[in-house]
Amino acid sequence: MLGELWRYWTTFAPERVRKFGYLKRLIALEFRAKRCAAAWQDHLSSCQRMILKAADLCKKRDVCVVVGSGLLLEVPLEGLADRFKKIYLVDMFHMPAARRQARKHANVTTLTGDVTGVFAMMKEGYYPSQHVPAPPARIPHLKDADLVVSCNCLTQLAGPFVAYFEATRNFSELDSDKFAYQVMEHHVHAIVSEAPDIALIITDFERYELTTDGVANKVDLLKAYRLPAPPNHLYSEEWDWLIAPRGEEHQTRDIEHVVDAKVYQRDAVAEAEEETKESEPEDDLPIAPDLGDKLADH
Repeated sequence: MLGELWRYWTTFAPERVRKFGYLKRLIALEFRAKRCAAAWQDHLSSCQRMILKAADLCKKRDVCVVVGSGLLLEVPLEGLADRFKKIYLVDMFHMPAARRQARKHANVTTLTGDVTGVFAMMKEGYYPSQHVPAPPARIPHLKDADLVVSCNCLTQLAGPFVAYFEATRNFSELDSDKFAYQVMEHHVHAIVSEAPDIALIITDFERYELTTDGVANKVDLLKAYRLPAPPNHLYSEEWDWLIAPRGEEHQTRDIEHVVDAKVYQRDAVAEAEEETKESEPEDDLPIAPDLGDKLADH
């Protein structure tokens, strides 16, 4: 704890990175990754393997964009740097160690910014509400990238804003869930629909608290949202991530997340969308399966 506090006060970061908790979360993640290195190894290796597998599927290898690059724990940076002419690492903030690692490669650039579009929305004086949806995603170089990776950030995108809106705009739990659902949906839609060639989304989607007797608690991290199935079944995997062995968050329970990784190919996605338009009425729009009734009554 003292090490994390010292890191917090000695790391230079913009005010909103501190105010909205991004720096605190990154430092906590960095220290936990060190404490749980053995438990996390399979998860990190699976992420890196999936990213390189997606890279090898690209028709061209000019530009790669990694959203949620963070501490670069899951990112096989050297492998990507060997494959692509230009790599953009995108996150709200990169810790000094990650920036130093990126600077070792002349073709790697770190970009700092909000990919949800919510900060830009608030700057213009608008806020998400019951009648104002979350804004479209804002992902740099999206339409130029041969490979776009959303790297374990999907379930984290709305969190800092949810905490802020609950404290300042009286968001209820339902408001927060609806907002988080929209942010995740917009993020996935942008990547899957606009990436020119190959897109990879890696995200945790379920959280389990495990005791010696079995599952004590289960949480849907995607708020009823689900990743669309790759239309051509290009590649997908699931695996378990022991994110907090007992003693880390709870003395008698392991905390385990289930991770989903899906590869999308632009041509196949476009064909599937066209088939959907031809076969379904234009006003037949899907809503969150478990939140549908609640949202309708809100």
